[in-house]
Amino acid sequence: MQPAIRTGGRTFSAQVMGARVLLVADVQDGPIANRLARCGSLVDTEETMELALRRLRDDPLGYDLFVMDCDSCGGVAGGERAVASLIAADARMRVMLVSAEFDAPALPLGRRTAVCLPAAVGDEEFRRGYDHVLRDKVPQAVM
Repeated sequence: MQPAIRTGGRTFSAQVMGARVLLVADVQDGPIANRLARCGSLVDTEETMELALRRLRDDPLGYDLFVMDCDSCGGVAGGERAVASLIAADARMRVMLVSAEFDAPALPLGRRTAVCLPAAVGDEEFRRGYDHVLRDKVPQAVM
């Protein structure tokens, strides 16, 4: 059972509030970044995978989640290349890919597999995918 917080009629999982997210997208404050922020994430955005890998390498804290807007970065094939790059860089974070090419959400159970969401998915389904990908994240104390 996961604890939840209710605010304004919406339920948020306390487990994933404050997750650090690295988003690869061509728009800094686009719809995916806004959805992640509404989920309580701290979002850093890069326009290319190369810049994202540099940020990962230089970041002393580490990210909880890598999210890629595949439609702005080479489609699902670009997402697959991104996952391969993360593996090659020995990145240890969860991955979520968002694309219009996906017909339905894919919520695999393996820790090293990507959650895949259609770009047109509603806010509730996006939140379900977000909670799923971060389901085993240990809650951090907030001071």
